[in-house]
Amino acid sequence: MKTEACSTFRGIAAVLSLVVFLPTQLAHAQINTGAQAAQQANAPVPTQIAAAHTIFLTNSGADANFPVDETQAYNDVYAAFQSWGHYQFVTSPAQADLIFQLHDIAPITDVTGGRGGVYSLSSPAFQLNIIDPKTNVALWTVTSPVNVAGNKSARARWFALSVTNLVSRVKVLANVPLTPTESADLTTFPKNHTTRNVLILVGVAAGLGVAGALIAHHEFDNQKQQQDNFCQANNIPLNECAGG
Repeated sequence: MKTEACSTFRGIAAVLSLVVFLPTQLAHAQINTGAQAAQQANAPVPTQIAAAHTIFLTNSGADANFPVDETQAYNDVYAAFQSWGHYQFVTSPAQADLIFQLHDIAPITDVTGGRGGVYSLSSPAFQLNIIDPKTNVALWTVTSPVNVAGNKSARARWFALSVTNLVSRVKVLANVPLTPTESADLTTFPKNHTTRNVLILVGVAAGLGVAGALIAHHEFDNQKQQQDNFCQANNIPLNECAGG
């Protein structure tokens, strides 16, 4: 009876995860697969990214589960690019060589649970679309993980590092060498993965039976995959990558 109850329990969780989360996961996986294929093929970076002098940065909003206020995120990213000084900010798209569209995403990348319920976990990230304003063509999309963990001060420190890492990824596209510190920052990641935010309660499992049973666990960690892809593209050993 215990085995049958466990099997039934796992089946319920599987159906819930397919109905609720599969479309989001498939869409995000397609984006990652395309980026990984381009890196493996050493696809050339459009020359406009390195040649540009002026940019217009837009705030395309944030997913509901993004762990930081979207206005704060936009202001911090704006300040980081401004501090870099490689691009000059302009006040309208018509004046810009490139348009940077910032979107704060938080895709569902894992589902887990126990006796208390079934929960989804997200992997927040910055998604920066680099647009050619003359043709309105997306030249490149940079996806950079946003790490938050620990108490208030620790979360602020990790978020600041995430902003720095976004700029570092753009530097690589613009053929600007990274400092040793910037390269090292790209391979840092909170050690305790259990601090990831539990975001959505899907269903309550109380009363169905198996105490402490693991309902569902999807072997999909998008943040680590993104880091691995980036490290491979920049000849950083995988054992030194974040989460490696």
